[in-house]
Amino acid sequence: MLELLGDAQVAGWTKEEILAAMIEVAENTNLAMHPNDLLSVKTELAS
Repeated sequence: MLELLGDAQVAGWTKEEILAAMIEVAENTNLAMHPNDLLSVKTELAS
C-alpha cells in the first residue's frame, strides 16, 4: 500500500485523490466479493 501511495504521488496524484481511489477500490472489491450485498443496495436505492 505504501509503495502504491508513493508511486501515485510520483505520478502527480494528491494524497486525497490516492486515498479516495483506494477506498473506492476496496468498496468495489468488497461488493464484488459479496454480490448479495450489492443486490440489496441496488434494491434499496430503487425504492
